[in-house]
Amino acid sequence: MKKAYTLIELIFVIVIIGVLAGVASSTYKPNYLKSDIEFVSMQIKQAQYKGIGYEHVGMNLAVPDYTNGCINIEKSAFEERATDGNLAYKLHLDAFDEGTVCFDTKGRPYNDDFLPANLMTADRVIDLTFDGVTQSITIYATSGYVGLPCE
Repeated sequence: MKKAYTLIELIFVIVIIGVLAGVASSTYKPNYLKSDIEFVSMQIKQAQYKGIGYEHVGMNLAVPDYTNGCINIEKSAFEERATDGNLAYKLHLDAFDEGTVCFDTKGRPYNDDFLPANLMTADRVIDLTFDGVTQSITIYATSGYVGLPCE
């Protein structure tokens, strides 16, 4: 009756586990497009939340304040926003420039600035591409809600 494993048997099992782990880790590929879309949509939502409840027009109704509630939707602007102290997020997306979106105190989206004529009347679709695959983020005109692509 055998009461223990031999050294050869233990080494053989460890080698098999190592080979399986190597194959499994080499087949794992992170989904950069999905994580970048989530980052961009989070930044847009953050701009909307900053705009909600903030009075964009100062005491003299002629000078709007564009520092809160506006976001420039282009790759270089997001790369600047991705660095926070020692932490940094690297965008993998191809270059994109979709202009500026501003959100008023009710969370409604505007194109470029807060003039009443620039209130968005149609949904805005932002196409983001990485490695030949394109997905879209939608900013809905009536609510400012940010819609993400379905998987």
